[in-house]
Amino acid sequence: MRVRVFVGTGGVGKTSVAAASALKVALEGKKCLVLTIDPAQRLRTALNLDQGGLEQKVDLGRVTAEGKLWAGLLDAGETLDRAVRLYGEPQQAETVLKHPVYHSLRQSMAGMQELMAIERIDQAITEGFEDLFIDTAPSRHAFEFLDKPEFFAELVSIPVLRLVGKTYKWFEGSMLSSLGRKSVELYAKVEELLGANLVRQVLDFYSVFRTIAEGYADRARHTSKLLHDPGITSFTIVTTPFKARRDADYFLGELERRKFSIDTLIVNRLWPEVAAQPPGSGSAGFADGLVAWYRSVSDAHRRTWDRLSMDFASRFPRMLALPELPRDVDGLPALNQIARQLFALDQRGMDD
Repeated sequence: MRVRVFVGTGGVGKTSVAAASALKVALEGKKCLVLTIDPAQRLRTALNLDQGGLEQKVDLGRVTAEGKLWAGLLDAGETLDRAVRLYGEPQQAETVLKHPVYHSLRQSMAGMQELMAIERIDQAITEGFEDLFIDTAPSRHAFEFLDKPEFFAELVSIPVLRLVGKTYKWFEGSMLSSLGRKSVELYAKVEELLGANLVRQVLDFYSVFRTIAEGYADRARHTSKLLHDPGITSFTIVTTPFKARRDADYFLGELERRKFSIDTLIVNRLWPEVAAQPPGSGSAGFADGLVAWYRSVSDAHRRTWDRLSMDFASRFPRMLALPELPRDVDGLPALNQIARQLFALDQRGMDD
């Protein structure tokens, strides 16, 4: 079981590189899932995915592969529904799914995308995928799915919340007659702030949902441990030539602070060198200028890559440069081209 998490800023080709990396491993014979937790859902275009569904098997067409490639766009609501059905008792699950507070929670809870990302990774592991490729949201949002579940796990473990979840049904039936003065004051103050009907709906929901929430918290802790295990999970930073130094410094710092294993820096969209000589002068002057401009950018990319290779060699186990493709990545053929480039770079690394 291997997990590769791809982080980077917007517009660097992170989704395409993640999908191509998954395709490469599928070509080698593994059952892979590439999962995007980026709300932009660029993966849908790259792999021509249908609407809906937690994951879909990718039709590889003429691409010969011994393994299988699946792709998924994180649907926070569907993932939460699946978790309720998987980890609640049948009657408990039905009560939760029909509860008005649950519908409000499902549609509007802040951070639901990040909370369900960890849950979806846990579900994918139990479904038997050999390799997971996680495409994160751009830049700073990439770390929210790593940070928020741990906060939620700590929240549901607070003793007073556990007590409320366990005792509310009894409290409601007791008509406060058996509660101590402090408990009565606590409920009264909360009802005064939010309204008695809303508070009782929320508490009623939490009393039913509590064990599912605690189960989520337990799985979130377990999945977080897997993401911190360098034998299972590694992080890849994807960038472009002129963003590379800034991105490498930022993401390295954030990942090291969280004690994650950093595997690869991929500098994407390096402009290849021009082999042919520029055309002659005269009427071809515009073409001469265009080729000269292209060469100046290509040379700048190459110099940037050379400096990065020297400055960051000790901080990344692998550093890869991927050339700019002649057209947009809008389907399987382009992803297959990137996958072949990654394969060639791996082979070159082994030869070296």
